[in-house]
Amino acid sequence: MNYPVCVLTMHHCNNNENDFAIRPELFKKALLMALDEGYQFINYGQFKDIVAGRAKAPKKSILLTFDDGYFDNYKFAYPILKELNIPAVCFLITDKIKDFKRQDYDFTFKKHKEIDYDKDAEYFLNLDEIRQMQESGLFEFDSHTASHFSCRSDDEAKLREEFSSSLAKIKELFPEKREFGFCFPKGHFNELSQRIVKEYYGFAFSVIDGGFCTGDDNFKIRRIDISNNAKSESDYIFRIKKKLFIYSTPFIGKIYSDFRNRSFK
Repeated sequence: MNYPVCVLTMHHCNNNENDFAIRPELFKKALLMALDEGYQFINYGQFKDIVAGRAKAPKKSILLTFDDGYFDNYKFAYPILKELNIPAVCFLITDKIKDFKRQDYDFTFKKHKEIDYDKDAEYFLNLDEIRQMQESGLFEFDSHTASHFSCRSDDEAKLREEFSSSLAKIKELFPEKREFGFCFPKGHFNELSQRIVKEYYGFAFSVIDGGFCTGDDNFKIRRIDISNNAKSESDYIFRIKKKLFIYSTPFIGKIYSDFRNRSFK
């Protein structure tokens, strides 16, 4: 049986009240719910084998992904993942990676839409934090462009610069890596970026809602957004449980995803 992988996507894990953030205690409850329901979290290496057709996906498997590489991923999500021994992958905006010493003070997290990508370096993971997460064996890292440039652009030269620069930085940071993936900023792409990205990376993630099966388009890998835009905690857990059930079920999940994502056809 060709079982789907439920690739979960999120940005922030902090206590801000906004649609892009999941409160740490709610994040932990969602992970525990998935474990209680019999789901297993696979690591990035296992997922690469599934994408390449070298392995079959286990039944009820999940890959957890973080976009952009925010400091709160280290501050709040990472300790929970260590406690539960759950692996994850983080897609880095590589121009944001700085080798600075984190100041020891009560950090105030801005809401997602308030973060200035050009100025707010302290809101992103620094080099030491990335290394700690990677050396734990739980986190892997891959490309999310150099500057969070829109991949709906028709500027071929700029797209190539973003892809190549980001890839070069990932290779510099992780020289042992042999296979490289990419995540489209905001999940956006067009025919041009779809063509060019294949020259630099082996596969790419979108935000098309759904699960991923071996044989699907490796450059439009579907993911399930688990940002907290629910009315209540119970509503949020129920919504995630429902999505996991649908998208982990062969055939049903594919039909449902195709119906929901007709605009991507």
